[in-house]
Amino acid sequence: MKKVFAIFAIALMTGTVAHGQSDNATKFRLGIKLAPNLSWIRADTKGVESDGSKVGYTFGLMTEFPFGANGNYRFATGLMLNNIGGKVVESFAVDTVGVKTSVENSSSVNLRYIDLPLTIKLMTNEIGYMRYFGQLGFDAGVNIRAKGDAQRITTSLNRTTDQKLTDVDFKKMVSPVKLGLVIGAGFEYNFSGGTSAMVGVSYHSSFTKLLEKDFYENITGGKTYADYIELCLGVYF
Repeated sequence: MKKVFAIFAIALMTGTVAHGQSDNATKFRLGIKLAPNLSWIRADTKGVESDGSKVGYTFGLMTEFPFGANGNYRFATGLMLNNIGGKVVESFAVDTVGVKTSVENSSSVNLRYIDLPLTIKLMTNEIGYMRYFGQLGFDAGVNIRAKGDAQRITTSLNRTTDQKLTDVDFKKMVSPVKLGLVIGAGFEYNFSGGTSAMVGVSYHSSFTKLLEKDFYENITGGKTYADYIELCLGVYF
């Protein structure tokens, strides 16, 4: 956690210096963001499948540091509280002395992260009161919570057993750090002076594994990733 705040502080100081060196650039901006999201767990291992999505939200502080002659290029970062999740199923069969038993382990996982986005934002000149933008970069997240429900269904000799657990703590089974790609686009509407409303859509695709090997019963080194799409709503001041 200390490393995340240290990186954020360095970014703030770097952006402030960059602003001081460019007289023609627009000012450094602060804003707040609330973004409902739709998230899921992407599986890339035989025997593990995604089994549904979850609705969550992201909330936090946005910051922008312009660079270039006209300020249309910006380093965009911030500090976010991010709530995502998903459902995943592990399926396998066990043959014991000629008796075949099928097993299905399903888990519904709710995740919470402190996120630090590191992106470049490319903006158009103002058209009326509107400015359009595209955004590309990365985000880094530190997991602070992972809870959910689990279910284990076994079938053997035409007999099915269903076991359920609620409010399971998955934190030790989830990777502590999440890194991913961010792609987004949207527009801003200027109300007055430096106050602007922002609306956008962004796709976040993780490239670090979500679930550790201890999560699985019958798979070693399973690959799953946390992805989500969010509707970005914000105000810059």
